[in-house]
Amino acid sequence: MMQQWQVWNEKFESMSSREKWLITLCGFVSIILGLFTLLVEPAYIEKQQAETQISSMKLSNQRLEADLLLMTAKLSKDPDQEINLQYKRLIAESQELSEQLSKIIENLISPSEMATLLESVLVDSRELKLVSLESKTAEPIVKGKSDSEYGGYYIHPVRIELTGSYFAIVNYLESLESMPVKYYWRSFSYKVEAYPNARLVLEVYTLGTREEFIGG
Repeated sequence: MMQQWQVWNEKFESMSSREKWLITLCGFVSIILGLFTLLVEPAYIEKQQAETQISSMKLSNQRLEADLLLMTAKLSKDPDQEINLQYKRLIAESQELSEQLSKIIENLISPSEMATLLESVLVDSRELKLVSLESKTAEPIVKGKSDSEYGGYYIHPVRIELTGSYFAIVNYLESLESMPVKYYWRSFSYKVEAYPNARLVLEVYTLGTREEFIGG
């Protein structure tokens, strides 16, 4: 193994400065891609799954609301025992979906703690610089349906922007992932500015039953 390494080293030393630089750059890019696959991709997949679940619940709720309106109209004109049974079934399904969403919210970090969490993890890192930390306006889960079953549930996004070395940013993301709280990733942007410094723009969110602005 040492002999093979010596042969490779001699070949590398015999290369021009441009060739050495290209090989070094390719190695660095390969390391970044590998770390991205190990650290960021699982979080991204989890975010996509959570958003898919929420979208599915939105669609289910909207279909139930349409069915309920139809059943209400039919009941007002021609009450029927079968329609009554269908109406009760739809009400039960709607309540079940609402309970499922309530359980999801119970297991998430509260909106008032989200910004504090993102900032507190920075305390242990002297290599990162906080550029901005913004609690964005809450968004209703079902837009335009203030009187619906989910009219009282809101998405609370928080956007954080910071700069630092690649490894410092990786350590920050790992620390966030290891926290014993649950939240969802909404967007992720990583851009190298002047080596070794890079800029990270991360947006995460949690769910809540109030629309109030989160401090942060």
